[in-house]
Amino acid sequence: MTETAVPGTTTEPGGRVTLVVHRRLAEKDYPAYEAWQKKVADSVSRWPGFLERELIRPNPPLQVDWVTVQHFRDAGSARGWLQSAERKNLVDEIGDRFIGNDDVHLFTEEAKHPSEAASVLISSRVAPEDEARFLEWQREISAIESRFEGFVGHKVERPVAGVQDDWVVVLSFDSEPHLNAWLDSPERAALLEEGAAYNEQLKLTRSSYGFGFWSGRSSPDALPDPVFKSNLLVLLMLYPIVFLWGYFIADPLFADHGVPFWLSLFIGNLVSTQLLGWFFVPWAFKLFGWWVKRGVPVKTHVLGYAIVVAGYLVSMGLYAWLMSLRPAN
Repeated sequence: MTETAVPGTTTEPGGRVTLVVHRRLAEKDYPAYEAWQKKVADSVSRWPGFLERELIRPNPPLQVDWVTVQHFRDAGSARGWLQSAERKNLVDEIGDRFIGNDDVHLFTEEAKHPSEAASVLISSRVAPEDEARFLEWQREISAIESRFEGFVGHKVERPVAGVQDDWVVVLSFDSEPHLNAWLDSPERAALLEEGAAYNEQLKLTRSSYGFGFWSGRSSPDALPDPVFKSNLLVLLMLYPIVFLWGYFIADPLFADHGVPFWLSLFIGNLVSTQLLGWFFVPWAFKLFGWWVKRGVPVKTHVLGYAIVVAGYLVSMGLYAWLMSLRPAN
């Protein structure tokens, strides 16, 4: 779905800016979110400097978020919208339906390569009853951050049970001086005081990676990851999930108790796609980010393929070994 600004809007040479927002919602909230997006489209279309807008639906397992891409004439227009009362009021209407990955990117045509950018990882422990307020506080922070020179992105990662107990915020600016200007600013100090309840265990870690390390792209116009490599990574995650599910759950709990195969197959596919979309595929893409991007050296290509093939062999060997443990019929 694409919305375009009213005729007569012009673009300043080299000044075009793109605002990319990722949202994750429960599937039951999709209709409400689409209806809400129409209100957003109507409001932003009247914003000075707005050019066009695209709404991208989730496509599990490779993409589980809703993605909104909004183009503006210049950085001032984009930041003005990001900070506006109109946008805040709209977000407040549906913010309680977001279930994580509150992710905001601001790109310009002159954006630096992600390796030249500067990032920090900010982790904090949040009580379950405070999560809604914490996310609202993070939205307030990202709106103010966007006013500072060089702002690239603000991404919120939810805790992962058994892996990561903290909430993690990935904050990126286009250079170290611009990042430091925000970190040392009185505006940030005031926000930290406001959110003191979340700062008792707050940790800040600097990273040499730009925001592209998390999103997989350095700008909205960057070439997509090679499809063939992406498919290989999906298979690397899918195969062990399928055989482990079949060996330890489907066969002993379903097949041996008369559950029809068509139903067992559906349940298995349901579980595997959810595990892939929410956990394993995003994790694999981050782990292999150095390999899936275009333009890497030949040695890097070969090393990545070798690791993936080795993963396949280990998975098949494990499955063969498990099958050998079963008594012969």
